[in-house]
Amino acid sequence: MSVSSWEPDPTGRHQYRWWDGERWTDQVADDGVQAVDPVSSTEAGLPLEAPPPESPSPGLPPEDSDSGLSTDHPDLSLMLATRSQRLGALFLELLLAIITLLIGWLIWSVIVYARGQSPAKQVLKMRVIRLESRRAADWGWMALRDLVLKAAAIFFLAGVFLLGIIWVIVNGIVLLNNDLNQTLWDKMLKTVVIHDPSDRYKPIAQPRYPSGS
Repeated sequence: MSVSSWEPDPTGRHQYRWWDGERWTDQVADDGVQAVDPVSSTEAGLPLEAPPPESPSPGLPPEDSDSGLSTDHPDLSLMLATRSQRLGALFLELLLAIITLLIGWLIWSVIVYARGQSPAKQVLKMRVIRLESRRAADWGWMALRDLVLKAAAIFFLAGVFLLGIIWVIVNGIVLLNNDLNQTLWDKMLKTVVIHDPSDRYKPIAQPRYPSGS
């Protein structure tokens, strides 16, 4: 029996797919970033080192016209953070920023942004996912989302009481009136937040080709 390892994806859709020693799994990786791409029973049973099938559809799978989530990733829809979880994360974020005198929160953020998380999201096992790639947001995307569109807006509008109230109301309306539980900054950057307690969407180090099975 061959050992489990990262191997070139036999479907041709990704760079690597996890071989569990007997069959192909839904765990894939591209440029060092892990994601999930379910395989059919036929694809899962392909032999190790088999050439790609003749009719794979490379690139991203087609999007569902209503939700924007791939129909090939039903688990992502089921993993969406609830509205209460989103609100809880926001309040915890503010609490952590106050407790750590903001400096600690910023240092913590710099460390976890590369995993698609903020300090509160790491504590609550949540992760930001980009809809276009179905992968965790990278460091730059998280910094734009949390430091520019979220934190800067909060601190700026907090100085103008009326604008602050309007911002809270509008953001609450957006959060309560969409199927993906997105906030304004999610809408702008095409991201969603999922509950990921098993770290299924956690970015991984670049997998290397095995020397042989």
